[in-house]
Amino acid sequence: MSHQSLASLLNDLSRKGQALITEGNATLIVSNLPADAARSIALAASAAAWSITMYDSAGGETEVEEGDEAFGPFRAELVKPLPQEHDQTAALYVATEAGFKAFLDNGHSASRWYVLGLLRPFNTRARAYSDWGIDEPYVESQATKSPRLLVKESADVRTVPEDVRHWLLAESHELDEDDLMHMVWATQAFDALSRCFANEIDVSGSKLSFKGPPKLNLTLAEANDGAKQITLNDFKVVQDAAVWVFENAREAEVKHILLSAEIARSGRADGEALQYFRENLAAALDCAKIAYQMAVSEITKDTLKSLGDLRKAVTEETSKATEATRQAIAAISTALTVGLGLIVARLTLQINPYLISLVMAVAFGYTTLNVMSGRKFINIQRQLRQDWQSKLYRFLSEAEYKKMVGDPIEQAESFFYGVSRIGLAMLVASALGIATFAFLYTTPSVTTPIVPTMPPAPATAPFVPQSPQPLTDEPLPQPMPKLKTPEKPSEIREAPSVGTLNKVVLRCAG
Repeated sequence: MSHQSLASLLNDLSRKGQALITEGNATLIVSNLPADAARSIALAASAAAWSITMYDSAGGETEVEEGDEAFGPFRAELVKPLPQEHDQTAALYVATEAGFKAFLDNGHSASRWYVLGLLRPFNTRARAYSDWGIDEPYVESQATKSPRLLVKESADVRTVPEDVRHWLLAESHELDEDDLMHMVWATQAFDALSRCFANEIDVSGSKLSFKGPPKLNLTLAEANDGAKQITLNDFKVVQDAAVWVFENAREAEVKHILLSAEIARSGRADGEALQYFRENLAAALDCAKIAYQMAVSEITKDTLKSLGDLRKAVTEETSKATEATRQAIAAISTALTVGLGLIVARLTLQINPYLISLVMAVAFGYTTLNVMSGRKFINIQRQLRQDWQSKLYRFLSEAEYKKMVGDPIEQAESFFYGVSRIGLAMLVASALGIATFAFLYTTPSVTTPIVPTMPPAPATAPFVPQSPQPLTDEPLPQPMPKLKTPEKPSEIREAPSVGTLNKVVLRCAG
């Protein structure tokens, strides 16, 4: 409670303009103090066990006592009593309201903020807020699209938040309008989220431009003025619009365009951002949602058409990879068949082994070129898929694209690579074996068969024909008398018949 008493005193002095507070990670500097305020801070710091050093207007250390008003204004430097295991990059301890505003404006990398006097802890999607000594459970949500990619700024120092999750409340977390620290955060969140809706911000950083049509310019009020006017309902409207725009990183750009156009179309004239959003932002958000649903319907048709084209492309690439596999198998089988034919020819005929090696080299070269052409085609198609995936199929996530495109084509390509590796290995081994066999194997020579010769016939006396001996007692036929040529036709006789001649020949032979 002593810490809270000191913080309340410092906050009261800051609101009344009696103190200027500059808060750091571990120290707190309170300047421009009158003597009575310096004495009050010294007593409260001593009660809270804070280390304090007081300086007068000349910069020397002093103890502020009664009657020292002439040595003012005074400056107090306090050291926060932080835990010994405190990590400044992971946790931030804030003691004052002015320090809390400054840290929200300037930003801090810590994911846990301990704010002294925060009655009710709350979480955003990237940060947790709680009182000193209270650890609030915290889960960081998934990153979304940065608003700086959607809003154009002309100033050198960017005022649009880099990570919008710091200003979006986590689910089931609400703000309390009675908690002063809650409303301080809500004011800063309203200013930051309002900048995320614009199309452009001018050099001053306070003029928001919406392209429309018609074009609209809104002016952001100063933070001190906005703190007096903003209500929790004003913050909720801006919060709902920001959640709708940035809840999905892929849809943020389209939703931002629709909402900024509806904001420009909803009002009639330029004005102040708080009042304009209070009157028109809710209606603009409803119109943007309707426009988005209509756009989604049109996109759905185009998406279905794109998916159909993608399916055809996957089927075509898979079939081409399968055809390349078939060609590789055919080339390898042909080369192996040629090798077997050469072996058979070498076994039966006398063939020059250099000719056999040359034929196998040609077959191996043809098969290798066939396989290399298939590999080159597959590599080109793979590179084309990688280049065009982000341009044509951004609506598909990496997991969906891999499941629908990558895995089927990868299976066909893996089969081709396996067949080509195994086939080439077999062909190399076969070519080496056939070449070695051709040089080492010798075809047996063909000999003339030996034909046995017959001994020469013995010499015999010369054949002398003998007169035939009669076999019977019948007298031999007498030779036919010489026929005379008839002188006259009347003397011509009929020639003997064939049967008569045969009988004569048989008798002579007998």
